[in-house]
Amino acid sequence: MHNQNDRRFRRDPRTSPMTDRSREFFPTGLAAGLFGDPQRSSRCRHRADALPSGEVVAETRRLILRRHAATDFPAYFAMSADREMARFSGLEPADSDEAWKRLLRHAGNWSLFGYGFVALEEKATGCFVGEAGLAQFKRGLGTGFDGVPEAGWAIAPWAQRHGYATEAAAAALAWIEAGFGFRRSVCVIHAENAASIRVAEKLGYTPFGRCTYRGYSAITFERSRP
Repeated sequence: MHNQNDRRFRRDPRTSPMTDRSREFFPTGLAAGLFGDPQRSSRCRHRADALPSGEVVAETRRLILRRHAATDFPAYFAMSADREMARFSGLEPADSDEAWKRLLRHAGNWSLFGYGFVALEEKATGCFVGEAGLAQFKRGLGTGFDGVPEAGWAIAPWAQRHGYATEAAAAALAWIEAGFGFRRSVCVIHAENAASIRVAEKLGYTPFGRCTYRGYSAITFERSRP
């Protein structure tokens, strides 16, 4: 064993200043909370062509499905902080810290399992319009639910009523089922969230149970394929 005081084996700490790269990942105005309406934001631009190989998961006629990026945070925070988005979640609108944790959770699913939710980019504008996909969420809803890939979707209020949720979730399901061979997936939806229930039904999900989750009445759905 070597002596830890021996300078041959001791690495001096870095003393040279590190370059501040924060502006490469967070647009100007983020710290001040200047998010505005993403539909009219000058930040909306096509980024898919600049992403590394493998970041884009699928494309539809109107959307690019890609892995989340740190640059999505302003639009992601704006969506997560919207009171309408929290209406059927059993949660309060997210603050900056909570929104960031949710974004990191998606990156964690990809890191651990090789799949997860994807960001939805509108081809016509390059705007972030929401997210969809399948992931592993430990919700504590029993063996028939936990441990099974769980589908979900969320569309920013300004981009709703265009069919984006169904379009994106269908493409994400096709990609994941083809690549991973999943025969069954599940989702849990607030019993009063009629719009999300319609999306689930269009995707081929059928009810298989009821539960109380985060204090509200919810329906569990499943989708199986041969």
